[in-house]
Amino acid sequence: MVEVEVCVGSSCFLRGSQEVVKAFQHLIEQNCPGQAVLKGSFCMGQCTEGVTVKIQGRQFCCVTPQDVPELFEKYILPHIG
Repeated sequence: MVEVEVCVGSSCFLRGSQEVVKAFQHLIEQNCPGQAVLKGSFCMGQCTEGVTVKIQGRQFCCVTPQDVPELFEKYILPHIG
């Protein structure tokens, strides 16, 4: 199971974390339902560089909804059996 965490703390929320969550949710539902878990997380310590996302423990900053397909392809799909 691939774990994806999106910061939904106040700074990341104001920078659009809800749209990042929706983008990941859509791709997971379409491509690997039941094989990846999407979680909201509070502060990951990168408030000035949000939206922050963690995939399998690897942290990414300044994530936008437009970045999600590339992150999904590079860091989620390879871990789906």
